[in-house]
Amino acid sequence: MRTSKKTVFLAVGLTLAIFVLPVAVLAGGNAENGKKVVDTKKLGNCAACHVVPGMEFPGDVGPNLIEAMKNYSEADREMLRQRISDERKFNPDTIMPPFGTNKILTGQQIDDVVEYLLSLNKKK
Repeated sequence: MRTSKKTVFLAVGLTLAIFVLPVAVLAGGNAENGKKVVDTKKLGNCAACHVVPGMEFPGDVGPNLIEAMKNYSEADREMLRQRISDERKFNPDTIMPPFGTNKILTGQQIDDVVEYLLSLNKKK
């Protein structure tokens, strides 16, 4: 039986879709990169409104992220991602910028911030 190039290409593509893509999606973010986004004024600038670890003059308009993260677990990952992407979905009166909706941060940067925030629970 002769296998066509198209069949081989489709088989390889399907194999990648089944095995490789889910691993990439599950890999999520990088906490170290997320800390950089949180700390960088031209990116997240989270300390302008939130208490975050290591910031000298944090803001107090938003919740203290160190304390707030005590209430979140790995199961809350997608909800945290949505909050960073566009908090207006949860609180229409928020002053938090819609980082994802307005393309202030990329999807990867948002994943990185979520990973960093979840890592705050692990530093007890």
